[in-house]
Amino acid sequence: MCTITLSYNDKDKVAMEKLAALLSSGLFTQVETDDNLLVNSSDASLFEIDPTLTPITKDLTPDELEDMIVSDIHSIYTAHHAV
Repeated sequence: MCTITLSYNDKDKVAMEKLAALLSSGLFTQVETDDNLLVNSSDASLFEIDPTLTPITKDLTPDELEDMIVSDIHSIYTAHHAV
């Protein structure tokens, strides 16, 4: 799990539509937090690697990494909306 803090103009229609799209993807949920969210970096569980992930056996270029991530997001999004 990770927490992403997103700042946007809530009076901007495009920003609201993009936020709605992110939330509807099922990849993110919106939670109310205070502005002083603290992460305990001594928590070892934050650094655990999911054993179900396929290890990457080579160094990826930024473009290859982006393509891989976008492909994964599309797969998740498609599967989420196929149900």
